[in-house]
Amino acid sequence: FGQVPYLNSSLFEPTELEHRTLFISNLEDERPMPLHKATVLKDDRLKRLSGSLPALDYLFRFLDAYDFTSEGGEEVQEENKRLINASVLGLIFEKINGYKDGSFFTPGFITMYMCREALRPAVLQRFNKAFEAEGKQPCADLDELRDRIETGREARTAANALINSLRICDPAVGSGHFLVSALNELIAIKSELGILSHLNGDRVRHQRIAVENDELVVYDEEEGSLFEYRVGPDGHASAERQQLQETLFHEKQTLIEQCLFGVDINPNSVKICRLRLWIELLKHTYYLPGTQELETLPNIDINIKCGNSLIHRFALDADLGPALRKSKWSMDSYRLAVHTYRHAEDKAQKREMERLIESIKGDFQVGISQESKAVRDLNKAKNEYYLTYEKAQLFDGDGKPRLTRKQEEHRRKLEAKINTLTQVVEDLKNNVLFTNAFEWRFEFPEVLDDDGRFTGFDVVIGNPPYIRQEAFKEIKPYLKDHYRTFAGTADLYIYFIELGLLLLRPHGQFAFIVPNKWMRAGYGKALRVHLGDQAVQRITDFGDLPVFEEATTYPCVLLVQKTPSDDGFPAATLNELPGERQLDELIAAAEVQVQPTSLTANGWALVDARKQALLDKLRAAGKPLGEYVGGKIFYGIKTGLNEAFVIDAAIRDQLIAADPNSAEVIKPFLAGKDIKRYERPVINKYLILFPKGSTVERVGKHVSEESAWAIMLRTYPAICSRIEHYADRARKRADQGDYWWELRACDYYDVFDHKKVLYQEIAMSQAFAYDEAGLYVNNKLFLLEDVPLALLAYLNCSVVWFVLWQTTTRLRGNALAMQSPYILGLPVHPSIPTSSALRDKAQYVIDLRSTDPECDTVELEREIDALVYQLYDLTAEEIALVEAAVGRG
Repeated sequence: FGQVPYLNSSLFEPTELEHRTLFISNLEDERPMPLHKATVLKDDRLKRLSGSLPALDYLFRFLDAYDFTSEGGEEVQEENKRLINASVLGLIFEKINGYKDGSFFTPGFITMYMCREALRPAVLQRFNKAFEAEGKQPCADLDELRDRIETGREARTAANALINSLRICDPAVGSGHFLVSALNELIAIKSELGILSHLNGDRVRHQRIAVENDELVVYDEEEGSLFEYRVGPDGHASAERQQLQETLFHEKQTLIEQCLFGVDINPNSVKICRLRLWIELLKHTYYLPGTQELETLPNIDINIKCGNSLIHRFALDADLGPALRKSKWSMDSYRLAVHTYRHAEDKAQKREMERLIESIKGDFQVGISQESKAVRDLNKAKNEYYLTYEKAQLFDGDGKPRLTRKQEEHRRKLEAKINTLTQVVEDLKNNVLFTNAFEWRFEFPEVLDDDGRFTGFDVVIGNPPYIRQEAFKEIKPYLKDHYRTFAGTADLYIYFIELGLLLLRPHGQFAFIVPNKWMRAGYGKALRVHLGDQAVQRITDFGDLPVFEEATTYPCVLLVQKTPSDDGFPAATLNELPGERQLDELIAAAEVQVQPTSLTANGWALVDARKQALLDKLRAAGKPLGEYVGGKIFYGIKTGLNEAFVIDAAIRDQLIAADPNSAEVIKPFLAGKDIKRYERPVINKYLILFPKGSTVERVGKHVSEESAWAIMLRTYPAICSRIEHYADRARKRADQGDYWWELRACDYYDVFDHKKVLYQEIAMSQAFAYDEAGLYVNNKLFLLEDVPLALLAYLNCSVVWFVLWQTTTRLRGNALAMQSPYILGLPVHPSIPTSSALRDKAQYVIDLRSTDPECDTVELEREIDALVYQLYDLTAEEIALVEAAVGRG
C-alpha cells in the first residue's frame, strides 16, 4: 500500500467502536474467522461455503458477492460494470436503518428529474442576472444561452464561475442521493453549454457528457464508445484520457466544495453522504503525471453536517454585525479557515482548522446571543430596576427606599419580569431541545455576505422525512412558535417545506418530493396558504404508484420558485411509472394547466380549466352539504378489541337465551364492507356495548373495579362470563371507558339510533346507503344524521362522484379518502333536499334492491342523474365531462 495517498477525509478517522475495541488496521490477515451459517458465499458447485477463512479474505469475498453497480431497476452500462454506483449506498443504508427516521431511498428517475427541473432554471436565472447587470436581454432557455455564450477561454472561465457560484442544499440529506444527482447534472449542463474546460483552459471537445439513468455518462464521440480511464503497459494513460480524467476529477471537486451542502439529524446518514460524494471523486482519481502515485483526495466533508435542520436558536435574520465587530474574526477569515480545512495536508493541520472553525462559530454564537431580543429585554429591565430603585437608595438617609403603593407595585412587577426573562435566557442556553440544533445563521459561510448577512441558497432540494405528529411531540411547542405552517396533526415534512423555502434566496428554486396529503388534508391548510404566496412551477402527483418500494406514501414532486405569484401552473397526475416511456413523456401526456381558482385554502385540485370551470359552476349554484347536516360528520365505534366485543348472530342468540337482559346491550353492528350502494345493510355482526359512564350510571357512583364487576356480573351474567376472558387484553386499550369492559367516551351514541346516511371511510366506488333501523357501525364508516332521502339520491349521483374525484385524496387502487371537509363541502343545490322526485326515485331503488340486491337499477339511477343535471343547468358538454370523469359516459 505504499502508493496509497493521504486520504484526507474524516471517513478514514478511527471510529468510536475502534477506539473501544480493536483498530481495523491491527486485524491480522491470517486470523481465521468462522463463516456465518447463512453466508452468501458459494463454492464452485454453488453450494454454501462452510468452515472458516482468513479475516480479510472473508471480508473482501463477502463484499465481492454483491453487485454495487446498480440501485435496482435501472440498467447499468456494461462498460461501467466494475465502477461502483454510489447511489447503491443509499439503498443499503435505508435497509440497515429500517426507516426509523422516516426516510426512504429516492429512486434515481426521481432525483434525476428533480435536479434537472430545479438546476436548469437556477443556472439560467444566474446567467440572466449577469446579462441584466450588463444591460443585455435575458435568455429564454438553455439552448439560447448556449448560443449566446462566447467560445473564447475568458468567456468560458466566466461562465464556469457563474455556475460554480450556485449554492445547492438538501436540508434532510440522508444518504446524499440528491447531491450526487445534482453534481452529475451540473457537469452535464456545463457540457451541454459548451463551457466544460480542461485545467489548461482548453474546451472539452471530443466527448459528450450526459446524465442517463441517474449516472454521469461520458461518450467518446470519435470512437463512439464510453470513456474509460485506462493505464497502458507502460503504466501511463494516453494524454487525452489523462487530461479528461483530471478534468472530471477537479470539476467534481470544485462543485462538491463550492456548490453542494447538506444537513441530517442522523450521524450515520452524514457519514454515508460524505462517502458517496467521496466515491464520486474516487471514480475519477488519476495517477500524477510520470508517477505511480494517485492524486490526493481532498477533505470534502465539511459541507455535510449533522444537526436538526428544523430547530435553531438564531433566526436567519439575526444581526451578526455586532458579533463581527466585537470578534477578532471576519467573514474572510472564516472562509479561509474552511478552505484550509478542505485542503489540509495532514491530520494535524486538519485538527487545527477544526478548532479554529469552532472558535469562530463560538464567537458568532456568543455575539448573537448577547444581541438577542430576550437578552436585550433582560438588560433593559435590569437597568430600569437599578436606576429606579437600587441607585435611589444611595441618597436615602436610612438606606431604605421610600416608595408609594404604586411604586411598590411597579417594583414587584419589574422583579417578576426580570425573573421571567432570566429564566427565558437560561432556557435558551441550557434547553435540551437545542442539543442538536442546527444554526443555519452561520454554519455555512458560503451563504453569508461580507457583513455576515444570510443570503440564502439558490436551490433547495430533497426528500424530507415522513414522520407522523405523534412521534415528535417534544418539539411541537418549538414548531408552533417558529413555523407559520404549524398544525397540531401535521406530518414533519410540512415544516421542512416551510424551512426549505425560507432557506432560499429570492428567485431561488425549490424541489421536494413529499406526500400529496398536504394538498387536501386539514393539516395542510396553513401550508396551502403559505404556498399561495409563492410561484409554484409544477406539481407531479404520483398518487398510489409504488415510487417507494417499502412504503405507501402517495408522493408528489413540488417545484416552486421563491417569488410572489398568483398564477396557475402545470400539473400532472400519473397512473404509471417510467418503463417503456420516460418520466418526461408521462408528465407531458398527463399535464393540465391548473387555474388559480382551484387553489383554495380548503384544498388544491389539480384539474384543467374545463373541469375547474365546472367545479366553480356547481359551487356557485349550491350551498355546502355541511349547512344541511349541522356541519357534522360522525364516525363509527372503535372497540380496541373486536374479539371481546363483536360477536356473530349465533353467539348473540346464545347469550340472550341464557340471559334476556343481554338483549339491551347487544346492538346490530356493521363494518365498512357491509355497505352497498342504495341497499339496506345485511346484519351479521353484533356489538356488546357498555359505553363509558354506563357502569357508574348503574351503580350510582364510581367504585372499585372489583365491586363494579361484581354488580355487572349479577346484572349481565351471560355477557360478563364471555368477556371476562379478555380482561387483561382489554385493560391495555388506550380507548377504554372508566372500566375495562366499557368502550370509549362518545357523546353521540344516540345518533346511531336515528335515521342516517352511511358511507365508507375509504371508497373504491360510490356507495352511500340509508339506515332507518338504528344500526351501529365500526370506525371504518362515517354517518350523516337525519338526512332526507332526496340527499341520498344526490350523494349517489354522478355529479357528486365527479366533485369527489377532483378534490379528495386518491389512494392505492384508485380508492378515495372520503375526508370530512370534502363531503361537507359538496355543493348542494337548494332544491335537492326537498325534491319529491329525487326522494321517490331513491326510495324506489332502495325497495327494488331490498327485494333483489342483484336487480338492475342503472336506468333509474340515470334518471336521478338527469334530474340533478337539470337542477345545475349543465350543458351537454358539461354532462359529457362529468360522465367521462366518473366512467359512466
